[in-house]
Amino acid sequence: MEWGGKKVCCPTSSLELFMVKAIFIIVVFLLPFAYAEAGTLDITASGGWNFTITAADLTAGAGSNIKDKESVANATLITISATGFSWKVDIRRSDSSWHGNLTLYARRTSDGTGSGLVFGGASYIPVGTTDTQFFSGSGSRSGIAVQYKLSSSVIVPPGSYSTTVTYTIVQQ
Repeated sequence: MEWGGKKVCCPTSSLELFMVKAIFIIVVFLLPFAYAEAGTLDITASGGWNFTITAADLTAGAGSNIKDKESVANATLITISATGFSWKVDIRRSDSSWHGNLTLYARRTSDGTGSGLVFGGASYIPVGTTDTQFFSGSGSRSGIAVQYKLSSSVIVPPGSYSTTVTYTIVQQ
């Protein structure tokens, strides 16, 4: 069979046959390596922070500002499974019932353990309602500890306030 003046059916010489075999072998052996390079990327977080504000937490008694309040150093533990590339972790909050005069902060208090590396996030950053880069790294790490701080510069009325902190891992 010919198409455009060229034979398109089958290789006729041993050189053409070798070229077809060589291309097939390259494709078969490169696909597993291409798949392995894609790697994996996963994040899990456990823990949290619950507390009650009492009169001792107010700067000057009833009707005054809240003193900065900190969680334990490992209130949340993050585990990252990553092979094949670098990553960053974004942080944000989703308010259930939150007073606009409250500010939530987070910081990373440990590197965790594992074969990967972790950079940044050692200083408190405000946790807003949109993604903000928290820290970055490469490889897998487990037990990355996070501490929270709650602050208010003005009076917050008595009430129950809650928010959910979300961590998102992004390939870099």
